[in-house]
Amino acid sequence: MLGKCQWKMYTKGGDEWDARDGSRPTLDTIIKCFVKAIETVPKPKDSRQEPALEPHYKLVSTVHKLVLRQDLELQDATDLLQQQPYAIRKGEHVEIADVEQWDQFVLECFRHLRNADKQHWHHRMIARVAKILYDDSKPDYAHADAARLEFRESIFTKTMHIQVWKPDAERPGRHAVYMQRYVLFMTKLLFIINDKTNMELLAKRVKKKSADFFHFNEVWAECCTTYLRLIRRAAEIPANVDEVFKSTSHEEFELFSDRINTWAAAPQISHPALDALRETVELKKVNANTMKSTPIDDMINDIWAVLFTQVAKTLPGPDLPTLQQAQLDGEAAAAARASGPMSLNNLVMNMDGTASPSSALLQSEPPRPRKIGISRREVLRRAELAINRAPEGAAQPRTLAPSSSRPSLSLSTLAPPMRVLGSNVSTNSAGSGLGSNTGTGASAEANLDADVNLGAGEGDEASKQRREESEPPGSLHDSADDESDLSDVPDMDDVDESGMGLGMMFPNLRRGNNEENGTRGSSGVGTPPA
Repeated sequence: MLGKCQWKMYTKGGDEWDARDGSRPTLDTIIKCFVKAIETVPKPKDSRQEPALEPHYKLVSTVHKLVLRQDLELQDATDLLQQQPYAIRKGEHVEIADVEQWDQFVLECFRHLRNADKQHWHHRMIARVAKILYDDSKPDYAHADAARLEFRESIFTKTMHIQVWKPDAERPGRHAVYMQRYVLFMTKLLFIINDKTNMELLAKRVKKKSADFFHFNEVWAECCTTYLRLIRRAAEIPANVDEVFKSTSHEEFELFSDRINTWAAAPQISHPALDALRETVELKKVNANTMKSTPIDDMINDIWAVLFTQVAKTLPGPDLPTLQQAQLDGEAAAAARASGPMSLNNLVMNMDGTASPSSALLQSEPPRPRKIGISRREVLRRAELAINRAPEGAAQPRTLAPSSSRPSLSLSTLAPPMRVLGSNVSTNSAGSGLGSNTGTGASAEANLDADVNLGAGEGDEASKQRREESEPPGSLHDSADDESDLSDVPDMDDVDESGMGLGMMFPNLRRGNNEENGTRGSSGVGTPPA
């Protein structure tokens, strides 16, 4: 830690240095501090224990920075590193003449330290090697690809999952700083080597691990911007081509947009611009307003403009003159209907036949022509609709069941079973509360009075004949009752033969007739005799 602090003080600019802060550390002071840390670091007790490689790495990294700053000679730096415990080639003398030989020498030193790191805890060695392989001042595809492969060995997996180990002695929050640095550096490499697939995977990984990055918004904005640049490069989408919509009529825009929607719905269609539109719309969903969507919307507008100008005109479908003629015919038909006898103008006429003020206003107001030009909101809506629309064969959503889950009940379920009487049987009784199916209440009372006045001496045949003569003829409802699936009561003839007469149906009536001839029973059924 002392060597790190002295290195920060040493690299501080001369203009920013204040003499009141004390004397500035010298080069020898910094080097001796790191060498002393190597000498005093605890040694592993056995072969199973991992060695402490942090001071060894810091010495090599600091010496390399001093060489790049030209504060230390190449040969002096080489001799210093060859005197350390983890020196390459068993500490033999190595001659370095130029910077290229130095780069090879220092890379060999870092790889030698990485071989001693069996568990791959020291991720900074890998990052340092990648930065040595790639030079920011001279971006080159070969060097960028070599640096990417160096990162892919342990920090970034094939699916762009980030693996940065956090040592126990690491300062709190430092892990998030390393994550930020590595992602930004990998983003730069992927853009140089034009790797759009891995850039997409990296952007999704970064969005899911937002809490692991220092200044996440900056990291995410850089990932989105780089990914959009790769999409534009792969599909050859020029910038600022959405100006074409400013001189486009609404009819033409709707016509060509419908063609693109129909064409894009086919699953076998593959076009660079259409693929770019799908990727951009997907990125907009992943973004979820984390950053301002202006760059993404600009990309969608440009892609839709390319499809509008290059693809839509070649697709089959009705042309614009035919569509305009159909619209004119429709307007003429509407005007004819407006002048008919049932038009609104005739309906708002006054009683004296003169036109009302509202009618004159309707006749004098001309239709307003639509302005030329399509807004960005409309372009975005149509473009996203073409990608987010459901496929033709998609299953329709199920209709929700009604809120009441109680099944519907029929009349036969709700009402208790009843015996339906035929048209030739009279069951009207004031005492029993049953209504008549074939006649009115007056006829029912008359029939009952007739039965009461028969007397005990008259036979059943005479009473039956008298009831039949007094009953009205059967109605349509009676025949329906006869055809019902419900069981009918037995006929009176069968009842009388089996010993069941009116006494079973009207027990009080028979008892009353037995007590006094020609008088009513105690139950009060019927009406007094005339």
